[in-house]
Amino acid sequence: MKQSNKLETWGNEMTMNLNNILYQNIQASPYFKQLYELKTYHEVIDEIYNHEPFLKGTTASTAFCLLYKLWTLRLTVKQINGLIQHTDSPHIRALGFLYLRYVCKPVHLWDWLEEYLDDEEDVQVQGGSRPVIMYVSPMENIGKMCRQLLTDQKWLGTILPRIPVPIARDIEQKLKERSQPPPQPR
Repeated sequence: MKQSNKLETWGNEMTMNLNNILYQNIQASPYFKQLYELKTYHEVIDEIYNHEPFLKGTTASTAFCLLYKLWTLRLTVKQINGLIQHTDSPHIRALGFLYLRYVCKPVHLWDWLEEYLDDEEDVQVQGGSRPVIMYVSPMENIGKMCRQLLTDQKWLGTILPRIPVPIARDIEQKLKERSQPPPQPR
């Protein structure tokens, strides 16, 4: 049986499950309006690569504008894999994981993110006068970002879509099991 290339999404088809203030700020953003010119997945990827977008709370940062632009393209599973496995830019990867957190059915989040929980690639996720960089160590990098996306209600000051309690508990249990050392042979 051939697996579908369509990502199973959930929530608000128009707003992408973004906080209402953030959604409105994106819609009003001059930068987002410039993104109308980009018609293909590859053009948006090039824009991310060339501008290394930053995130900043509920403002219409370049990253959130690009994230919403990706949503308007209705990415396929193959394209999302292309984002999160991208070898040229951690920013492209970070937006891929954030995209999944906003639109992927919560029951599938673990399957998407588990493989990346120990990923040690650095990513600067916030700009301005005090940039936030997740440095290389087992818990402060793309892997840390994936863990935060699975467990936190907020990420860099913006509210994430709620993960239903039973799914959140299951994720917490799986994270606990991953952190426990394997049993010693007797």
